[in-house]
Amino acid sequence: MYGTIRSGMASAMHELAVISNNIANSGSTAFQKSDVSFADLYSSGTPESMSKNAAGLGAMVEQTRRSQAQGNLIDRDGVLNLALSGNGMFTTARPNGADQPSEAIAYTRDGEFGLDAAGYIRSSDGAFVLGTLGDSTDVSSVGALGALQIPFMEGTENLSGIEVAADGTVNATYGTTTIKKVGRIALATFSNPLGLRATGLSRFEQTAASGGAIFGIPTTQGFGTVYSGKLETSNVDMTTELTVMIRAQQQFSGAAKLLQANSDMIEKLTR
Repeated sequence: MYGTIRSGMASAMHELAVISNNIANSGSTAFQKSDVSFADLYSSGTPESMSKNAAGLGAMVEQTRRSQAQGNLIDRDGVLNLALSGNGMFTTARPNGADQPSEAIAYTRDGEFGLDAAGYIRSSDGAFVLGTLGDSTDVSSVGALGALQIPFMEGTENLSGIEVAADGTVNATYGTTTIKKVGRIALATFSNPLGLRATGLSRFEQTAASGGAIFGIPTTQGFGTVYSGKLETSNVDMTTELTVMIRAQQQFSGAAKLLQANSDMIEKLTR
């Protein structure tokens, strides 16, 4: 009896922790919420061999899965604030000691980008945003990509404007007429995106479970569209989260009352 009650309380506490994390990050750009699934505990046998009327020994957390539902797109001033609609993730590389891209690659849907002092496009955590450079269309591997840089001057003309198209093309305008194609933002997809390892700040790293990254260009088959001047919000639905939180709290409270009743009963029997 005690083990059954304890499993119920542990399951409820795990769900409350997941819900709390979802709610705490509901305002984070491109945050993806997690959902919990549960399973029954039995002393022996398999789910297929157990009778439908068999008494279980409690509950256990079967899996905590990340939801890949699309978040809403909201307007955000700044050409380099980018949102993705559809499949894919931005590819970034952390800087090394020489302030150049390293081999530490991370993937994110957080498109809150900006320019550094050297004109490199960087993410909010300081990583370089990768893509094809100039007129290159090679997206065969991460090694074919480079850090996108927008020089502040072209000859004697100053940078006067930046444009990011739906297909990820980055164009820089110098003076009033000179337009230079900087390159294209590259997107990455995975055969099993749920296998990616979360590293915080809506960043993910490739693992054996996720499979290797497949790179491509926005708007091409299998890849989403880039929207400039927008950001993707989290996919957390506060109404749903609060409803599930109430259910989990009631489950924990009910299990706690059962534990107290069981303790009182044992105490009376052992007097």
